[in-house]
Amino acid sequence: MQPSRTPSLLPNIESEDGQYPVSDADRRTVTVLFADLCGFTTLSEQLDPEVMQALQNKLFKELTAAVRNFGGFVDKFIGDALLALFGAPVAHEDDPERALRAALDMIARTARLGESTPHSGSPLSLHIGINTGPVVTGGLGVGTAKSYSVTGDTVNTAQRLQSLAAPGEVLVGELTHRLTRHAFSYESLGDVVLRGKAGSVLVHRLDAPLAAPRAARGLEALGLSAPIIGRGAELNRMLASLDQACGGSAQLVRLVGEAGIGKSRLVNEFVARVGDEDRFRNVAVRQATCSPLGEQSFGALGAVVRSAAGMMKNDNGDEMRGKLAGLLADLGLQGEEAKRLMPLLYHVLGLGDPDATLQHVEPEQLRRQILYAVRTIIERRLALSPLLIVVEDLHWADAVSLEALRFVMDRLVRTRLMVLVTHRPAPDNDQLDSSRVSHTALRLSPLNSDDGRGLLAALFGESWVNSAGGLLDQILERAGGNPFFVEEIIRGLIDRGVLMREGQRWRTVAGEVATGIPATIQAMLLARVDRLPQEARRLAQEAAVIGPRFNATLLKTVTADPGRLEAGCELLCDAEIIEEVAGSGSVSSQSYRFTQTLLQDVIYQNLLLQRRTDIHGRVGAALEQLCGDKPERLEDLTVLGYHFAQSAEREKGAHYLQAAGDRARMIYANDDALRFYDRALTALGAIGQTPLKLAIAERIADLSGPVGRREIAHHHYETVLQAYRESANRVASARVLRKIGRLLWDVGKRDNAESRYAEAAALLDGADAPIEQAQLWQERGRQAFRSGDHALAVKWADAALDCVRTLTTEHVSEVGCDATLVTAEALNTKAVALARLGRSREAVRQVERSIELAEAAGLLGAACRGYTNLGVLYTTIDPAQAMEVCRRGLEVARHIGDLGFQARLLANLAVACCTFTDRCPTEGVPAAEKAIEIDRALDQREHLAVPLIVLGQIHQCHGRPELAVGLFHEALDVARETGEPQLLFPCYDGLATLNLDLDNLAEAERYFSLAQGICAQHGLDPEALVVLPFLD
Repeated sequence: MQPSRTPSLLPNIESEDGQYPVSDADRRTVTVLFADLCGFTTLSEQLDPEVMQALQNKLFKELTAAVRNFGGFVDKFIGDALLALFGAPVAHEDDPERALRAALDMIARTARLGESTPHSGSPLSLHIGINTGPVVTGGLGVGTAKSYSVTGDTVNTAQRLQSLAAPGEVLVGELTHRLTRHAFSYESLGDVVLRGKAGSVLVHRLDAPLAAPRAARGLEALGLSAPIIGRGAELNRMLASLDQACGGSAQLVRLVGEAGIGKSRLVNEFVARVGDEDRFRNVAVRQATCSPLGEQSFGALGAVVRSAAGMMKNDNGDEMRGKLAGLLADLGLQGEEAKRLMPLLYHVLGLGDPDATLQHVEPEQLRRQILYAVRTIIERRLALSPLLIVVEDLHWADAVSLEALRFVMDRLVRTRLMVLVTHRPAPDNDQLDSSRVSHTALRLSPLNSDDGRGLLAALFGESWVNSAGGLLDQILERAGGNPFFVEEIIRGLIDRGVLMREGQRWRTVAGEVATGIPATIQAMLLARVDRLPQEARRLAQEAAVIGPRFNATLLKTVTADPGRLEAGCELLCDAEIIEEVAGSGSVSSQSYRFTQTLLQDVIYQNLLLQRRTDIHGRVGAALEQLCGDKPERLEDLTVLGYHFAQSAEREKGAHYLQAAGDRARMIYANDDALRFYDRALTALGAIGQTPLKLAIAERIADLSGPVGRREIAHHHYETVLQAYRESANRVASARVLRKIGRLLWDVGKRDNAESRYAEAAALLDGADAPIEQAQLWQERGRQAFRSGDHALAVKWADAALDCVRTLTTEHVSEVGCDATLVTAEALNTKAVALARLGRSREAVRQVERSIELAEAAGLLGAACRGYTNLGVLYTTIDPAQAMEVCRRGLEVARHIGDLGFQARLLANLAVACCTFTDRCPTEGVPAAEKAIEIDRALDQREHLAVPLIVLGQIHQCHGRPELAVGLFHEALDVARETGEPQLLFPCYDGLATLNLDLDNLAEAERYFSLAQGICAQHGLDPEALVVLPFLD
């Protein structure tokens, strides 16, 4: 039975007179041909005007016939010249070749016309210029004089090439030559300066066609299907990897290949096999596909969680929370444990912190706890059955999701987990690289000739393959082994009637073998779009601006003709431009997606910049109505920022992108925050140094320095500093100078840092900016403490505190929280410095004051830091009080859900319990072990050494050297990563005394020497490090 065809999908675009109707303007790559009759003026002087007019009409008729025979469009006649287009209004896959063949035919036709028409003078001849490049197409003119035409530099260059060509010559531009050199021979004229154009153009003279030219999805709706071809080896390796995973050895499998090579098809086949085979019947499968618009922080991971919880795209916040609770219950996570995990997983789902449960948790700590929550639910799933996580299009994934996946894999090496990812080839796609997990990379190569024939045989039968002859070879050559290209070429051939079904067999229409076989996927897809009715094409363009996936409600708000939305979507579905997303809702809220991401991209790029900008603005405005006045979800901020940044309201887009960056920064997703800030800066372009632009640039610098991108940070700081200096903003200049100072200090340029600090201080002298001045002094105090100059650290901390004391009532009302935070930090800095100077009781008073201020202001994170230091200080003064301080601190840390401070306070509690008390076995050891457990779970490498050292010291004191040695060596490995003296010293000291006890005198001497070297290098007192080893 022959498949039905919708007549409206194949409109007769060209009218009987060969002209095309005026259509919407768009952008596309076109091959432009300019042909001019040589010696026209002389000939006009020699011939009677009536004879000359008749000759011109005959010539234009012949030239028009040549253009049309090769699928071109005659744009206009200008005197004795003709302008023809190949690729507009309708694209073909081989438009440059068509233009060259038309040019050669035009020259031959003109010569024959000259031989058959009596006239005096030289033979009739043309000179032709051809150029390929981007143009703007559409109606030019006014009223009834408006006609289809093209504009752009591509047209001007073609005309200049025509002027340069000698009689009988065809000169072509560089791109035309590159796209056709496999089929034509040329003579290069080198770089030529063309009249009226800046610079030179590489010009080639066309010789002749080559005698032996070189070689330059989803057909189910047409009743065609084929099993997967040529991927047996890759499929078997994927199944083998899953077998290994089911045996308890976690696996990472990468499927790498260019767009259209068959990654998704292979994933679908693999997942289907997993579902069919008994050995994998218990495997749970979770799938996610990343968005090309850019994922929000945790976006890819959130998609995996939504898949596990059965969430739908249109679920609201309450529905998502209910399904998340159901997921946790299914995993056996209930009560307090579920209550603790829910707020963390809200962040993964882009819901933020609606109940303010985690408002006091520091961003870095929150990031770690989110990673721990993700690990927890995956571990619980793995306890029930093997787990297969599939993430497609990883090249669009967010950085935090990649980090989370790597974190989970690194810590679940010996579990029944397999992670399968697909992505396009990229030199920097190593975010998931791990030295712990078994890693298989499968690069999908193009199908070879035999596999290509096998694919066509599966689609059309062996009899067609044996009889197809040249058509089969052309399909395989044009597709280049890309399965998607093969299918799209076939679709085009069927649409054009070149391939026709007769009952259960297929036949090729003779004489049309080469028609409509695209040479590139872009040209092929644009050819499909050009065959759509104008209204459907407009709707597809509006949908393409929204993105690869879109909702009917949003599209109805955006489209210029909402009354035809339902019919238009149905037509686009029939044409397989888009498809419905299963289970997405009723007709009014139906979701659709483009059948191929590349198709959406081609349609989007085809739009004029002005129309693209306008539609982006309409999408942004519609989304604002849907999201409300103050959108807070990271997903909403990201999409709003994307659309407005591409609209006329670019500054609004930058505002949303800045807000998205700030939200990502709150959970320490710094890579994603930088991405949003960079987009915001790009959106603002060259509009000048506005306050918004300066704020974004400073944020980029703030985040770039700590991750090693110091040159970028320094560049942005200097740019911002220059702007603030020009505007005489002394306080802002001082703030940026302080940050530059910290940047220089971190790279060892301490003299330069000091000069920046001094310059900042000079700017603040006499300025009414006590908070900024306090932050500067506090910064200098912290650097002095890090340098081991504890007396100077006290001095700067006191200076910071003095600045805060000068605040007026008006200042306090404006910056009250900032003032309290600076005070608490300065008191902490002063306290730890005093402790190193042996003034422990005074240090205790300073920390107690810091805690009192922080708790009163609700700065519970700062309070936890104070409790951490106070517990250390009381250990040598009053162990019982130290235990009480640690317990109070633990209550606060548990109240705000900060596991990082819980680990610190547990380690300090262990020290207090095992110093002059009998509670070491019952409370001290469990506390240290719990601290180690938390640090390992959250990957808190900067603190993990502390509880390891504490537990090692406990075992050493209780005569268990074999346990102590292992803990000290692990602690030393971790401490070397940070290079922190107060961690390295107790490791070396502990190993030295252990080796001394074991009579390993040489090793003991070596470790004693290393311990002394640390103190000498940093100017530290060994006694202070022994007594107060872990001040924060």
